[in-house]
Amino acid sequence: MNEHDETDADANTSKRFDVELFIVHPTMDPVEISTALGLDAKFAHRVGDPRKTPKGTPLSGTYQDTRWRYSRRHETPDQWFAGKIAELIDYIEPHNAFLKELRSTGGRACLILQFLGDGYFGDEIPQAILARLVDLELDFGIECLADARPRGGMKNIQVIDGALNCTFSIFQATEEEFALLFPETRQDIQYAEDLALLPRQEEVEAALGRIWERPIRKQDALGIDGTLLYGLERYKTYYRAKREDAVDPSAVNQAQRRLFGID
Repeated sequence: MNEHDETDADANTSKRFDVELFIVHPTMDPVEISTALGLDAKFAHRVGDPRKTPKGTPLSGTYQDTRWRYSRRHETPDQWFAGKIAELIDYIEPHNAFLKELRSTGGRACLILQFLGDGYFGDEIPQAILARLVDLELDFGIECLADARPRGGMKNIQVIDGALNCTFSIFQATEEEFALLFPETRQDIQYAEDLALLPRQEEVEAALGRIWERPIRKQDALGIDGTLLYGLERYKTYYRAKREDAVDPSAVNQAQRRLFGID
């Protein structure tokens, strides 16, 4: 792929992508990582800390490892991204010794290219850049988000928590992300506290991070496909099967019982 191959499908449209550094370590403090690299994390948590929602609502259990993620947002009217990968590597290279120590003590680091669903991208990453990644002992990851604009193929999730400032906001998820968070047959209710019990935890956390970047106005939401409840496990008394149509009959009126077939 070279610049003469550029498509005009998204000409004159500003498109976003992120270049990120993601670090996982069994014991290291996120402050130590930030200090060593001179970078502020987009999000971080320390092993052993109590789990909590993005709004700070406590969840059950503690984090099993330290996770630290730095992100640089880029906007471009064209399709090229390799140069921005090189820019982050330029910054990271002087910290090569720290990254090698991190991996030797059980950690891992990954440079992530994240496309945000704004349109077409196409570029090539030269061998020289790939060789620098290998020298830094960095994995290379790619995350591709579906188009965040309202359209078919996206699922709407309403988020409700027990806080007084709850906004009952709606976020969009891809079919795959929705299936990660709502894995049971016909499930349309999930408790945040139960997310920690799901398999593929790293994918679940990554999916949540992407979903928070896709809010949608209520008037633009064509239906609600799922409800995610934070700090509201008391509703398990009524939604034991995690489905709206399996609600305890005492919680709904006669018309709803007919609708759900639970007369």
